[in-house]
Amino acid sequence: MNKNDTRKVDGSRKVGRRALLRDSAVVGTAAIGAAPLFLPLLTGCSKEEKELQCTDVSSLSGADRDLRQTLKYVDKSPESDKNCENCNFFKPAGKDKCGSCTLVKGPIHPMGHCTSWAAKQG
Repeated sequence: MNKNDTRKVDGSRKVGRRALLRDSAVVGTAAIGAAPLFLPLLTGCSKEEKELQCTDVSSLSGADRDLRQTLKYVDKSPESDKNCENCNFFKPAGKDKCGSCTLVKGPIHPMGHCTSWAAKQG
């Protein structure tokens, strides 16, 4: 048997320490290099924008939550031409942010709607 031959008698291959360290370094480098490709899958994130949600009313009083329900506030208007963004009572907070309303307390979605909708003045 040649001294450079790394095969055992049963045909399996003997792995030396150098080969193991070298191969581990290659695999580790490949995994780090590929991480940005798979990170969105692992974290549940993507480059797509997350849909704005303005439903957290945990800081509101019971009366304010009741008023939201009474006025039937929803984050997505059932009528495309009547949404909070074009309502007289809506106060925008900026792009991709929940606004506020002079009638309904709490976070208000620009595309939301309630029964007190009134067209914006002028």
